[in-house]
Amino acid sequence: MEAIATLPATLKEVLILRTIEERSEAETAEILGISQKAIETRLYRARTRLAEILKEI
Repeated sequence: MEAIATLPATLKEVLILRTIEERSEAETAEILGISQKAIETRLYRARTRLAEILKEI
């Protein structure tokens, strides 16, 4: 969880909603008030950045 905490808020929100809370892409988009495409992009970026952070540990 410490690695997730280091992510920017915009990426952290999407990652938590999609991965931890297991919300659908549509639900996540509605909750955050952004498009589903933006959800896809942010989730990809969050996972990529998280992988980079975890490599450094």
